[in-house]
Amino acid sequence: MKPIFLAAVCAMIAGQAQALSCMRPDPISTFNQVAEAPESYYVLYGKLTFDEDALPPTFIDRPGADPAPIPARFNGKGLTRDGFTSDYISPAFLQVDCVANYCGTAQSGVEALYFVRADNSPVVMTAGACGGMIFAEPPQAVLDQLTTCMQGGSCSAQPLK
Repeated sequence: MKPIFLAAVCAMIAGQAQALSCMRPDPISTFNQVAEAPESYYVLYGKLTFDEDALPPTFIDRPGADPAPIPARFNGKGLTRDGFTSDYISPAFLQVDCVANYCGTAQSGVEALYFVRADNSPVVMTAGACGGMIFAEPPQAVLDQLTTCMQGGSCSAQPLK
């Protein structure tokens, strides 16, 4: 999976460094990455609810294995050629990934865009240290652009900047 490969590269470069430097992710680039991946993905928009007290700190003194998945519930819509029109309500997991000393994060109950592998049941939302799979409170222009991407239209993040 390309995002995991990117995280592994970030980890090798970061090593024991005190700061993690990541390229700023954007939803359109992520859409293009998952569209090219051999695995199938869902693009979901809605609210993931979970116990925020279960989140690890974003900076950890003793790096090690990634934290255990956090049980969650997703309530929202899946992207189709007609937009975010397919109801998607399901149990889920939030997997927080850590690279070097830094861990990803997410917010419970916030409208967000999630890119998740379709072969997991329940789905697993991944909060990577460098981001890229969860986008909180995306503007309507991003949702509209993703619909255009899904329809096979122009799929470039350039106009969104």
